[in-house]
Amino acid sequence: MSTTPLFLRTLLNEDLPEFEAEVRVRQIVDLARQTPFHAIANLGNGILLASVFWGRLSHAAIVVWLGLFAAFSGLGLYRWWRKRRWPAPARVSRGALRRTTVWALIAGLMWAAAVIYAFPHDDMNEQLVILFLVGGLGSGAVGSMPSQPVACVAYMGPPLISVLLLLATQGGETSHVFTLMGSLFIFVLIAALASGFSSFATVVRTKIDSRTLETRLLEMELAASTEANAAKSQFLANMSHELRTPLNAVIGFSEIIRDQSLGPQAVSHYREYANDIHIAGENLLRIINDVLDISKIEAGRLELHDSETDIGAIVRSGVKLMAQAAFESGITLNADVPADLPMVMADELRLKQALMNLLSNAVKFSQRDGAVTVGAGLRPDGCMAVWVADTGIGMSESEITTALRPFRQVANSLSRTHDGIGIGLSLVDGIVGLHGGRLELTSAPSQGTTVTVVLPPERVVAAR
Repeated sequence: MSTTPLFLRTLLNEDLPEFEAEVRVRQIVDLARQTPFHAIANLGNGILLASVFWGRLSHAAIVVWLGLFAAFSGLGLYRWWRKRRWPAPARVSRGALRRTTVWALIAGLMWAAAVIYAFPHDDMNEQLVILFLVGGLGSGAVGSMPSQPVACVAYMGPPLISVLLLLATQGGETSHVFTLMGSLFIFVLIAALASGFSSFATVVRTKIDSRTLETRLLEMELAASTEANAAKSQFLANMSHELRTPLNAVIGFSEIIRDQSLGPQAVSHYREYANDIHIAGENLLRIINDVLDISKIEAGRLELHDSETDIGAIVRSGVKLMAQAAFESGITLNADVPADLPMVMADELRLKQALMNLLSNAVKFSQRDGAVTVGAGLRPDGCMAVWVADTGIGMSESEITTALRPFRQVANSLSRTHDGIGIGLSLVDGIVGLHGGRLELTSAPSQGTTVTVVLPPERVVAAR
């Protein structure tokens, strides 16, 4: 895998993998949307700077600079107006991104020229006006151009560096303090820009994963029999809800942050929204991973990575992770694991995945004031057993058969009030089967359910 940062690969490579090519497309589209804002903001800031220094600088020089800046901004607006109704391109060349970077650099150099020419060496107040102006330019660039960090740095770098160099060469303690503060501010801007680009790339990857998943679902639907098609219709309905909920959160909150809908000062709200995006992305990734894992199991392509695994540690970890959800649902969560359990040869990550699915189902389908118990032990025949027992709604024999089939959900009034896409038990069954084990399930309506993972004796590591 290349060690070159993603934002540089989109500038340097002509042919890119799907994700990076999509990043390049979204960079161009996002920047095009921001063009009117950039042009108007640049011109407005230019007029502000000219009005502040009109009385002490050459009027001819100011008019020439404003004229050039207006022409530059007007040209950008013209190009945007001509292409505003064009559809988003399927692919974007590296040359297009480089041109946007060059345009940003030209704008930055024009600002740097204005700062150098207008910098008042004998007036600290006006020096602060220039310092705050270029600081605002940098903040605005980071807020509106996180998808193109190289172009953003090309725009804000020249004026910021110019004013800091001018302050540093002024001499005097105050100038040095402002130089240090400005330098720290640049580091903050760079960190914010890196975080913004990371969030942007995450949103793009989420969209691609969603498209990939949609393609997979369509292939499954076309290949299925009449009976399976009916099951997949139910699955697609559930999946639509499960995908749209986190995707709506990702898209909605990212648009609020991108457009600064609450104003540039609402940093705390934007951080909260970014955290919501992160949570939604994790939920979406979990759903996608489960679907892809069950597909790999069906295709015989899911590989195990065995190592000596502590069953007790897995159980304790699972109980700890589910403790908050159980508490919020009013469920008592207990663990019954002997301290002297032997180790087993197994894929630790997959066993954790299986246990978390069982725990999640047990808590989800138990009513308030119910109980969920997790236990483990060595059977007389040498098998290792791990069980999850709940006092929930339970299932009939026919419902157990349905629950063990991929993409099926047991049709009862309570289960329909919970989220899910109906692959939890079938995924656990597949993982256990790959280990050479079996899944034992006992249940009765309104009496609760006990699901036991049984690993064969050859998986148990003898005590040394």
